[in-house]
Amino acid sequence: MDKLAFTKISYGMFIITSVADGKKGGQIANTVFQITSDPATIAISISKQNNTYQLLKTGKKFAASCLTEAAPFEFIGKFGFRSSRDFDKFAGVKFITNANSIPIVTDWTNAYFEADIISEFDTETHTVFLGKVTNAVVLNNEPSMTYSYYHNVKKGLTPKNAPTHNGNL
Repeated sequence: MDKLAFTKISYGMFIITSVADGKKGGQIANTVFQITSDPATIAISISKQNNTYQLLKTGKKFAASCLTEAAPFEFIGKFGFRSSRDFDKFAGVKFITNANSIPIVTDWTNAYFEADIISEFDTETHTVFLGKVTNAVVLNNEPSMTYSYYHNVKKGLTPKNAPTHNGNL
């Protein structure tokens, strides 16, 4: 199987955040997609090894911030290559907190979604969470960063827990 074929699927770059038991966390994700428009529903794919996974399982809510092409690699790395178990990813980052105490990253973001988890599907290493969108906000009209842009322009790598990891780390 030519795993490079998977790099031809269009993805975006997002920060998924959640909170549970007063602990907040977040991570980079490239798998966020719309399922339906009415009711507005989106899906995310999260590694079971990530701290964000535990927060999602307990808190049952999340936010997804859409990153712009202008997001620096260092900013992406802050949310993608360290664990919020032992590192405050939100230090020095602009974010707002919604009514559910979920931090929503607004730095380098052109829109965000808030969602309640309504279902989940096990895929062995990851879980796909379906979220009913409770709020969606456009912050600006900067172009969204695609996964292709992240790799080809930013020269970014893929962490081993990412759904699209192909052995480059």
